[in-house]
Amino acid sequence: MHVRFPLLFIHLFILVSLSYGAAVDEPGSPAPSDQEVIVAVELDKEGVAESFLLVEKNGQIFVPVCSLAEALSLAIKCDQKRAFGFVLSQDRPFVIDLDEGYAVHGREAFSINGEAYVQKGEILVNSGVLSRWLPVDFNLRRETSTLELKAREPLPLQALKKRQAFPTPKPPPQAKQYPDATATRAAVSIPAVDLATQWSLGSNGAKGNHGSMQNSMDIAGDLLYMTGEAHLLAVNDDLKRLDLTMSRRSAPGYRAGPLWFNQLALGSTQAPYVDGVGAPIKPMYGLFLSNRPLIGAGQFLSHDIHGQLPAGWDAELFHNGTQVRYQPPTAEGMYHFVNLRVYYGVNSFKVVLHGPFGERKESEEVFVSDATTPTGEFLYSLSAGWRTGLARRTDPEGEQASSNVTFTSDFGLTRNLTGSLLVVRHAERATGEREYLGVGARTTFGFALLSLEVIQALGAGTGQEGQLISLKSSSRDLFGLNLELVQRFFNDYESPQFYYRSDPLRTLTSLRGNSSFSFIDRIRVPYSLELSFGTRRSGETETTSQWRVSGGWNGWNTTLQADLSRLQRKNYATGQVQVSTRLSEVSVRGEAGYSFLPVAKPGSVNLSADLEMAPGLQLNSVLSHAPADRLIGLRLGVSKRLGRVGYSVAAHGSTDGDYGFDVGVRSSVADVAAGRLLASAEPLAPYGMIAVSATVAEPDGRRSALPRVDFLLNGSRARAIPDGAGAQVIAFLQPDIPVDVSVDMTSIEDPFMVPTEEGCRIVPRAGVVARCAFTLATGGEIDGTVTVRLARGGGVPIRGVRVELVGVEERQGRAQATTLSEESGYYLFKTVRPGRYQVRIPADEVRRLKASALPPRGVTVPPGGDMVSGIDFELVPADEAPGRIINGPAPVLDKE
Repeated sequence: MHVRFPLLFIHLFILVSLSYGAAVDEPGSPAPSDQEVIVAVELDKEGVAESFLLVEKNGQIFVPVCSLAEALSLAIKCDQKRAFGFVLSQDRPFVIDLDEGYAVHGREAFSINGEAYVQKGEILVNSGVLSRWLPVDFNLRRETSTLELKAREPLPLQALKKRQAFPTPKPPPQAKQYPDATATRAAVSIPAVDLATQWSLGSNGAKGNHGSMQNSMDIAGDLLYMTGEAHLLAVNDDLKRLDLTMSRRSAPGYRAGPLWFNQLALGSTQAPYVDGVGAPIKPMYGLFLSNRPLIGAGQFLSHDIHGQLPAGWDAELFHNGTQVRYQPPTAEGMYHFVNLRVYYGVNSFKVVLHGPFGERKESEEVFVSDATTPTGEFLYSLSAGWRTGLARRTDPEGEQASSNVTFTSDFGLTRNLTGSLLVVRHAERATGEREYLGVGARTTFGFALLSLEVIQALGAGTGQEGQLISLKSSSRDLFGLNLELVQRFFNDYESPQFYYRSDPLRTLTSLRGNSSFSFIDRIRVPYSLELSFGTRRSGETETTSQWRVSGGWNGWNTTLQADLSRLQRKNYATGQVQVSTRLSEVSVRGEAGYSFLPVAKPGSVNLSADLEMAPGLQLNSVLSHAPADRLIGLRLGVSKRLGRVGYSVAAHGSTDGDYGFDVGVRSSVADVAAGRLLASAEPLAPYGMIAVSATVAEPDGRRSALPRVDFLLNGSRARAIPDGAGAQVIAFLQPDIPVDVSVDMTSIEDPFMVPTEEGCRIVPRAGVVARCAFTLATGGEIDGTVTVRLARGGGVPIRGVRVELVGVEERQGRAQATTLSEESGYYLFKTVRPGRYQVRIPADEVRRLKASALPPRGVTVPPGGDMVSGIDFELVPADEAPGRIINGPAPVLDKE
């Protein structure tokens, strides 16, 4: 009785006629019967479908259920008078059966009762009824011809857009897909060279006229089977910079006896920044050795980013979409962002470089911070460097370190426990030698990372030997925030990071966090905060805070920043706003600051605008205002940043009588082999490059170049530079990170053409041009049918069976293409390159269909292409039970 009663109740429920309310369109006079209405469909005020056909019948709105499911990415399919699938999860089935006259949603059954019908192959359902079957409300706005959807539960499309709103880590380097075409290292190669010259002439008012000539040269290429980089900067007759670095980096790594490493650098290097100790910012000459991953944080919850900063350029740094650092132009030719806090989870660091004449360059690192080191694995970094007279002719900053040795390591103890060890030795002219020894441990707890570290200082400049104890907690997602809490305890401790004071620190508490929220359901607003509270030996307290919030709307981007602090019994409060937008062809950026405490006064105001007059040709302007000095300055110029030679011409003046005139010229050249050079107005030396070409094999054996062919880099369209001889060069690649190159088939006009080479894998190197050549030929086609044997004899076609095309020889075992059988059982592989293949139904597909194993079929596509037909498969049930058909997609009988 208990079993039959629910079944009887459902059966009776299906037979009951249900009545529903009126349609949900806005009030208005009823329209004529069976009127078709074309509308746009919006979800969360964003368009998801255009030219969407509704039917208005007797004042009611009828919605095509399968077109709606396709627009919302719902797992619902239609077959004539039947719609079936599930909504949101597989335990909530969805069925509309017009022949039987009922609908099922989840565990509820409904009688259709004339509220749905078929027209032109579509199943149309009354919108009021459909809103009860699906978790969606409908609202038709006639004045804008828009069907607004409001989801009562998160739909797959909404969940996807929410995930896409946050930064995602780049995928790790994939296994080798294509043959390796990396250029062989050489003892000496023709390097890539960047040259720039700038001449300035002006007047400082009463101080008289002045002029200067600035020349820079950057070189990169192979040297002694390593990557060699040299940098030279001279202003008039003063040599400001001259350094050389040789390095090798490789993801697989190298072994020298028992020592394993994947990064080696000799020459001008940068000492790692160790949290709690610090590091000199100036480059030194020495050695760097490490086996840490090429992409990711260099130290535990801390990361350093260094790079080339051309003369006159400035740099800003963004972390997870929020601006966190800025570096003005320097004479050193480098930018340094050190001790960057890394959150437990996704970290996106983007460096944006701005040139003096509107140029802009971006580079990005995205990685997931290492929580713990795998058991038994040992990661280390060793840096040893000394200051010399090669980097700068003079060193006016006598406090700079003359030598530095830094060793850091992490080792996995257990599955969730990692130990760490560090040794640092500083030698400075003013304070003598300082040595630091540190040990630590960290573990994971849910979505949080906990760590404890103790650093012992030896031989400090004051003669004291102190200790620093640091407790850290980093959370991936706590109440929607990425949070980091650091608690430090000091015992007569000093270092370059925590300099000596007569009233030393006792404790320091820091809280950092970032997240985002949505405003008016459309605007994503990232924000970050940083609070710090410190106590000193005397009992005095100090507090600092930094608040940043940013957002964009209708092309406008704004960042607000406030700094509040109390130091040495004085309160400080400053604010800053940054605004950028693009109006028509004009890019506008603005910045303004204000000081509230201790003195209320406006800060500097800067406004710049760039007009793109032609591709790569810009008209630049900068307006600055210093209210405190009552000074206004204006700069106007023209710059060209594309092509073979770049130039800039600018003039500036200010209300204090200062004026000037600048002319700059720059160009870069690289060897493409075969006696050709690639010239570019943009720097080439720091990057890797790939020369790509596509040719067509002629019947007489010759090959002719195929113009206007695009290429894909790791599956995405790549920007290429013409080399002037019919080939192209993909430049500006991150060195030492493998990339896969393939032909963009959508750019080939002949639909039957196919490259005989599937692709190539290349590890770019700075200043070196590798080659990847493709030959295109006419492709063939392979087809066949898939049938299922019935227990009573005979066979019928079956649809939805996955069939794979597998290459042989070097590509054996990996599917080259995949397709599904159609209603008639027919399948087809198009544009198959000449060669030997196997066609198979994979083992997991055979198990899904509960069929016996099938051997693959061998196929050969001859040169010049051909149609290979009759590669048929017959599925046999594994148990051969009488009357049994495979428990898979329903076979479709041939009605003829």
